[in-house]
Amino acid sequence: METESTLKKVGGFAFGAVVLLGIVLLIGFLVGGMVWVSEKALPWLIVGGNIAFVLCVFVFLPLAIFRRARPWAGLGLYASSYVFGIGLFAYSCIYTVQLWGYGALFIGLFLAGVGVVPVAFLATLFHKAWPLFWDVVYGVVMTYGTRYLGARFADAPTPKEEAIQEFSMEDETDDE
Repeated sequence: METESTLKKVGGFAFGAVVLLGIVLLIGFLVGGMVWVSEKALPWLIVGGNIAFVLCVFVFLPLAIFRRARPWAGLGLYASSYVFGIGLFAYSCIYTVQLWGYGALFIGLFLAGVGVVPVAFLATLFHKAWPLFWDVVYGVVMTYGTRYLGARFADAPTPKEEAIQEFSMEDETDDE
């Protein structure tokens, strides 16, 4: 009986060790695969970011001048923020691994829960890699700046909505 119980304990421990090893390998493959995909996709993301920047400056921002077109300009700016954000993520992933290694990437993604961009920001700051630091800052400003502007422009009322609001406000003041 004792031998059978000992064998069950050893078997349970071995099974637990194999499962834990499988989880660690899966996480390693996911993190390594993410870096590989980022390296392969970054040239395309840079081209996409450049196209999105040109569209933002020469199409969406001038389109926002016209009140009726402002929601459409906001939608374009908001969509462009995702192009900038994906490029920033890939860029930050690559430079975090290059400057601090896979451990920092793992910490940034899974343990700290803050993401890889702040870890890349800190890595470039502590390594005094100023061009990379300013690239990360530029990416953050472009991502959240276009997202904010896009949301503001998309929520802007059209002239018809403004007239309805003014009419409803006049009705409220007449009741008093």
